[in-house]
Amino acid sequence: MSNVIEFYKQDFSSTLFPLNTNLILIENHLEELNKYVYEKILNSEMTEHSFLSQQKVYATKPKNHLRRTIKLDPIAEFFIYDVIYRNRTKFRGAVSEERKCFGFKFKDGEAIKLHEAYANFKSDLNSLKEEFSYYLKFDIASYFNSLYHHDVCHWFTSTNVSESDSIFFGQFCREINSGRSVDFMPHGIYPSKMIGNEFLKYIDLNHELKSSKIIRFMDDFILFDNDQNVLKRDFIKIQKLLGTKGLNINPAKTSLNYKSQEVTSTLSTIKQDLMAIMSIDGLDDLVSGVEVSDQQQAEQTTIALNETQIEQLLNLLKDNQIEEEDAELILSFLKDYSDNLLIVLPEILTKFPNLIKQVYSVSIRITDKELLATLLLEHLESEHLFLEYELFWLAKLVEDCLLQVSLIGKLLMKIYELSNNYKIAQAKILEIPINNFGLKEIRLDFLKTGQSDWLAWSSAIGLRGLQPAERNYNLDYFSKASPINFLIASCVKKL
Repeated sequence: MSNVIEFYKQDFSSTLFPLNTNLILIENHLEELNKYVYEKILNSEMTEHSFLSQQKVYATKPKNHLRRTIKLDPIAEFFIYDVIYRNRTKFRGAVSEERKCFGFKFKDGEAIKLHEAYANFKSDLNSLKEEFSYYLKFDIASYFNSLYHHDVCHWFTSTNVSESDSIFFGQFCREINSGRSVDFMPHGIYPSKMIGNEFLKYIDLNHELKSSKIIRFMDDFILFDNDQNVLKRDFIKIQKLLGTKGLNINPAKTSLNYKSQEVTSTLSTIKQDLMAIMSIDGLDDLVSGVEVSDQQQAEQTTIALNETQIEQLLNLLKDNQIEEEDAELILSFLKDYSDNLLIVLPEILTKFPNLIKQVYSVSIRITDKELLATLLLEHLESEHLFLEYELFWLAKLVEDCLLQVSLIGKLLMKIYELSNNYKIAQAKILEIPINNFGLKEIRLDFLKTGQSDWLAWSSAIGLRGLQPAERNYNLDYFSKASPINFLIASCVKKL
């Protein structure tokens, strides 16, 4: 990987809220961003400049739970990728063969891909299950939301980064969250995952732990030994170690497993049916942040389905008893048979809003775009309670594969209207360079108010399809409101 732009681009599509506003600036205006960050925001003599407090957003989790995080603006997002990329060599490998963590670092100049990291983790996991009689699984509750920014900054300093980068990173953590000491770490981006993975090395390095093997995928721990009392004592010790950083174990995801345990005893009926159809195993080994598609890619799983299997999988999707994780698994198997999903798409969208990103991945392959657009519009006009994450990815689906359908105007405006209380979802619509259906007028209203927020920034990006004279005239007024407005305007003018 040659530079921070490639690092950013490689990660972009896998993030929770991939906004083109940020991508366009980092791709086309990097030198100007760099100068503003390091010569003004991080210049102690220019106190009038700072990182902005960031927009709170909510991604979905299973069973209507929400994942609270922040969406970084282009300046803050550039900085966190840049400072971590420049210090990428500080992120180390496993502590030892007995204490391993997987993924979220650089190897041979490239950021390790999630599916590759998971493949290595899964390989060790399967071997250790055979080797030891007992293993104990657990993870940390609300890990990223619970991190204390002073602890993270002290850790960052301890990695032997330069004094200036230590100071800069501390300023970033403090200012993006208006000085609050927790709930500051953005979820779903590779730099945060690198930080989160490396921060827990203090557990790996503790010599009081006696388990024969400990492996970890981010905050998912698995302890192995032939004596279950050893595991229980280490479990108590790790809880106390985590407690020194204000972190807690998630009781719902803690389990002690035995080699002799029958797998089917812990599986749902639908999973058993699925295993019978697909001849698959290892359905209980996923860890936090790893989607089924990543697991399949890690295992190089290519599945050719016959018509009977497709029909059976669709029938399972229609089953009222189906759990979200089962539906996610089936969607991943049907990704190469997307047109078959049209019949169950409205039901999946309604029952499992958390699977919207998986629905997006499958739906972009559907060939009947007009029918897909019709079904999406019907869903948008239903009484369903829409959340920001759903609306964002529905907007991205429209942008990436439905711009040529006859219903495009209705789709865009309906998503925009439903996103009335969700700035990031509205920003997703506003940054799409379509100037019909009233979108141009909406953008111009935001640009004329002198505001500096996501609605104005994305509106400026959305004007990139206008003729230069009209575009630049409107951007001139917008650019005067703030330094970030100026940066965005100057970038759009040269596109």
